[in-house]
Amino acid sequence: MKVLITGAAGFVGSHLAKSLLRDGHAVRGFVRPTKDTSDLEQLGVEIARGDLADSISVERALQGCDQVYHLAALTSRQKPSRKEAMTVNCEGTGHVVRAALKAGISRMVYSSTAGVYGVISNAPVDEASPVNPDSPYQEAKVAGEALVLAAHREHQLPVVIARFPGVLGRGSMSWVPLFRAIGTGKFRIIGSGHNHTHTGHILDVVDGLRRCGETPDIEGQCYLLAGKSATRIDEFVKLFAKELGVSISSMRLPDFPYRVFHGMSCMLYRLFGVTLPRANDYELFISDKVLSLEKAKRELGYEPKIPIEQGIRETLQWYREEGLI
Repeated sequence: MKVLITGAAGFVGSHLAKSLLRDGHAVRGFVRPTKDTSDLEQLGVEIARGDLADSISVERALQGCDQVYHLAALTSRQKPSRKEAMTVNCEGTGHVVRAALKAGISRMVYSSTAGVYGVISNAPVDEASPVNPDSPYQEAKVAGEALVLAAHREHQLPVVIARFPGVLGRGSMSWVPLFRAIGTGKFRIIGSGHNHTHTGHILDVVDGLRRCGETPDIEGQCYLLAGKSATRIDEFVKLFAKELGVSISSMRLPDFPYRVFHGMSCMLYRLFGVTLPRANDYELFISDKVLSLEKAKRELGYEPKIPIEQGIRETLQWYREEGLI
């Protein structure tokens, strides 16, 4: 097949491109005009430059393609405003949807986030659990999901939604602040540390995305993709510290002030569309993120294989090679 990946130069997109190319598919990458694509071009990826806000460039990129993996987005790491997130992540998705319908693609995979649940207190959550977005990125992803599902119902768009959490592996920039903080040797866990986080390894997530793109008769469905199991926060932090060669203080910071601060930020966001600085940085320590993978296992045959220890080790190794740590 000929497959378009929007956001092909990003972390997940570049790994997905490699996987598709290895299996003999032709890959076209839709990237921003200023993006360095030399690595993709060396792999044999055809480059289509444009912007999600430009419907003509999106339509041009999809011409002649059989499938599209829509990964391009402004992420929470970029801290977009509500307007920016909705313009790029939701309105841009609308351009992809219309172009996909015009091109007659056989499958569109829409990349969403496990962050749509907000701060989780009733773990585990699954695809049917209520969403509770508390940031522009999360809200725009929920809106994007609604948009593609409406296109499926009304125009038979053959779309599948993939939700995944923070991803570990070579190329992931998400964990730099946490590695740096723990690396000081002065890091203290917020709260008891008995809550959980659920991550994924890039190779497992790419495998899940491929299954979303290739499993027959699942149009209109949503799937959670993540690692084998959730990890307790105190163990999660210790794994980071072990790879860094530092120790973690046994002293804990009380989580109550952080919960109040985050709650105030959520209230302000829902009332006025603004968040308090760094409010979402503490979700790791006040949320109990446990994701049920039962639907993905049952319907996709999804079986994540890579242990979290390997993901943390590979991520840190790449940071060191890049001079980030």
